[in-house]
Amino acid sequence: MAEKAAAKAKPAAKKAEPTIKTILQFDGKDIDVSTIAADALKTYKSVHKRKVVNEFVVYVKPEENAAYYTVNGEGDDSFKVDL
Repeated sequence: MAEKAAAKAKPAAKKAEPTIKTILQFDGKDIDVSTIAADALKTYKSVHKRKVVNEFVVYVKPEENAAYYTVNGEGDDSFKVDL
């Protein structure tokens, strides 16, 4: 009887979540926009280690092959990621 109770107590195995990507096709190129924001934030934090980030907004401009971002509502010429 103890074995039955132990078997019931085991949690069900979780199903793996699917991989989700968003691909922008523009001018013969495939741009994975799923990772742009995370990569841009990582780049920003590597340079501005002590800055608190409350808001991070990315603007993708495929015609310039670049993405620009603002941090806490402020932008800078260096806040650019090449695609």
